[in-house]
Amino acid sequence: MSLNVRNYSNKDNLLFPASIGDYLSEGHLAWAIDDVVESLDLIFLYKKVSSVGNPSYHPKMMLKILFYGYATSNFSSRRIAKGTETDIAFIFLAGMQKPDFRTISDFRKNNAEELPKLFVQIVRLCKKLGLVGLSHIAIDSTVIKASADRDRTYDRERFILEEQVIQDKIKELLDVAQKVDDEEDRIFGPSLRGDELPESVRSRKKRLEKLQEAKKDLEQRSLKEINLTDSDATFQREKGKVFRPGYRAEVVVDGKEQIIVACDVVNKLNDRQELLPSIERAVDNLPEIATQDSSMVVTADSDYSAMESLKKLEEQKPYVDAYIPDSKYQSKQDGNITDEDSPFHKKCFSYNPDKNVYICPNQKELTFRYRRISRSKAYYSLYRCRYCQDCPYFGTCTKSPKGRAIWVYDNQEQIYKMRRKLDSAEGKRIYAKRKIIIEPVFGNIKHNLRFREFLLRGLRKVKSEFTLIAIVHNIRKIAKFLKKLLFSKLPRSELTPVLTT
Repeated sequence: MSLNVRNYSNKDNLLFPASIGDYLSEGHLAWAIDDVVESLDLIFLYKKVSSVGNPSYHPKMMLKILFYGYATSNFSSRRIAKGTETDIAFIFLAGMQKPDFRTISDFRKNNAEELPKLFVQIVRLCKKLGLVGLSHIAIDSTVIKASADRDRTYDRERFILEEQVIQDKIKELLDVAQKVDDEEDRIFGPSLRGDELPESVRSRKKRLEKLQEAKKDLEQRSLKEINLTDSDATFQREKGKVFRPGYRAEVVVDGKEQIIVACDVVNKLNDRQELLPSIERAVDNLPEIATQDSSMVVTADSDYSAMESLKKLEEQKPYVDAYIPDSKYQSKQDGNITDEDSPFHKKCFSYNPDKNVYICPNQKELTFRYRRISRSKAYYSLYRCRYCQDCPYFGTCTKSPKGRAIWVYDNQEQIYKMRRKLDSAEGKRIYAKRKIIIEPVFGNIKHNLRFREFLLRGLRKVKSEFTLIAIVHNIRKIAKFLKKLLFSKLPRSELTPVLTT
C-alpha cells in the first residue's frame, strides 16, 4: 500500500553496530512493543494519512514511541520527544527520527477514537497467545485524579457568592478609575474617550464571563457541582478518603494472567450501573465468551450489586456465573453490625400473598400504600402499619407517628439468592480469588507505571488516555511471555511469527 509518509525503517544496517536494536538486550521491553505493533492491522490509521503536502511520520513509529512512553511512565509528549534524542530504546523504536512534542501530542489527540480498536486487537492477540483463559473474570474500578484543582470546583451557592464579589469589585474599580479620570481632566483637560476599561477590570470581567458560562453548564446538566478546569470531572471518593475531582476507571480482568480484556472511564459517583456494560464490553472484545461450552465466572465487589442488574444478568446472560455481594452482606463479612441484625428488620416480616400484606413480629398487618421508583431507578412498593402506637414495641420498631413502613424492592429476592450462593463453600472459594485477580492490575497501573493522575481533560480524552494505559499493561504481559520464550532458547527472529500467525 502506497502512503504519503517519510521512509521509515528501524532495521537498517549500520557500521557500528549492525543495527540500532543491537544496543538493546534480547528481553528488552522495546522489542516486545516493536513486535506487537508490527503484528497489528493499522489500515484505519493509514487511511487518515494525507496524500498531499509534507510527508507524515509513519503511524507505526508514532504508536511504538507512544506505547513505550506510557509503558515507562513517560506520559508527557515533551518527555517522549526528548527520549527520541537521548534514550536508546526510543531511538530504536523511532528509527532515529525525531518528531517534536507537538506532533506526538497531536497524534495522540487525533487518534483518540482509534485507540479502542488497537486495544481490542491486542486483547485478541493475548487470547491467541494463551494469556487469556475466560474461565474467571473480575470487574472493579479505581478512582484516578483529574487534571483539575479541588479549589476550582463550584456549586450554585458559590457561583452566586463569587459573582456578587466580582461585580462589587468591578464597580469599585470603575468608581476609582472614574475619579482618577475626573481629576486628570480637571488638571490636564479631557484627552481620553472615556470608555477605556482598566486592565484590572477587564481581567475580572473575563473571569465573570467564565463563571457565568460554567454556571449555565451546571444548570443544563443538572449537576450539584462543576469544576472550572475540567467540567466533566466529578468529586470522587475512594476507600473513605477525601473527595477530589476525578474519574472512575473501569476494568474487566481475566484471571489467567491478569490481562485487561475491557476498560472504560466514567464520571459517575459509583459503579452500581456498570456491571452489565462491563460484561458487554468484554463480550464485544472476545465474542467467544458467549459461545464457549462452560459458563464464565464473574466476580465484582459490592459496589456493583444492584437487584435489577442481577435479574437481567440471570435472564440475558446465561453464559455468566456471577458472584457479587451486596453492601450489607459485605459489611457483615467484614465483622460489622448492620440494621439486619435487628429483630425488627423487614426480613423478619412475613408476606401474605392472598391479602397482599406483610405481617410484623407482633402479628400486625402492614398494608400496601403505593409504588414508586427510587433515585437509583429501582421500583419498590411501600407497606405501612396503622396500629403501631398501641404496640409494646413502639419506639423500638419505629418512632414514626404514622406507623412502621417497609420498602419492598422489585427483584430483592436476587440479593438473598446471591447471598446463599456466596455462603456456599464453592462460592467462598471462587470469591476469594477476586482480589488476587484484580488488585495486582491496579498495583501495576498506579505503582509500577506511576499513573495516578490524568494528563488530559474531558471525558472523551481521559477515556483514550486510560485505553493507552490498558494497552501498555497488556503489552508488558506479552513482553513477559516473550521473555520466557527467549529463555527457552527460541531465536528472536522466530518471535515475530509467533505473534503474526
